[in-house]
Amino acid sequence: MPAPPSPAKPLLTLAACIALTACEPPSPQSELFTQDPDASTSTTEFQTTYTIDAATPLLLDLRGSTTGDPYALTCAQNELVVGLRGRVDSTVGALGLICARMLENGTFTNHDERPMIGGTTGEAFSSECPQSEAVIAVRGRAASTLDRIGVRCARVRPWVQMGAPGSIEPSFGGTGGVPFTETCPPGYFLQGLLGYAAGAVHSTQSLCVPIVT
Repeated sequence: MPAPPSPAKPLLTLAACIALTACEPPSPQSELFTQDPDASTSTTEFQTTYTIDAATPLLLDLRGSTTGDPYALTCAQNELVVGLRGRVDSTVGALGLICARMLENGTFTNHDERPMIGGTTGEAFSSECPQSEAVIAVRGRAASTLDRIGVRCARVRPWVQMGAPGSIEPSFGGTGGVPFTETCPPGYFLQGLLGYAAGAVHSTQSLCVPIVT
């Protein structure tokens, strides 16, 4: 007569099933409710807003001479300079701004050309930042006149938070004068140019404004 089945086998089978269940990876559904440790950082980053503080401008050094009549080229209070335009031959004969309104997330609306000062001779030029950048520096050559001019740009967040500059755009004009670069401090962007002009542009002075968060 066969021996009765041992009760140990069902118990071992049950124990094995319990052990296997405990070793199974969590179901995809449970992973959906796992908190992302970086979630709060990402949310904070996207919620950062940027505002132009036009009430506290900073003037950099004048480059060129004080010959002619004073001029002031400025964008609106909610705008920054995103490029320069004008006319050049061996010197800068005319100069104007290209402005864009800055949005709260640090990006810009379409570039908008503004009226120029100076003369009407020479070859037309335009030096613009990429769509996501604005001007942080004016560079060129100058002595008794403004001989050459160009810009350097930056994105808002890297320049404000890390002082990281962006693209260097081509410069236009002649080879006379002394080379210069006037750079706004980290966190500041160009909002206007001052200087002197009489038939041609004799000097330029950068007007920078801070960006606050």
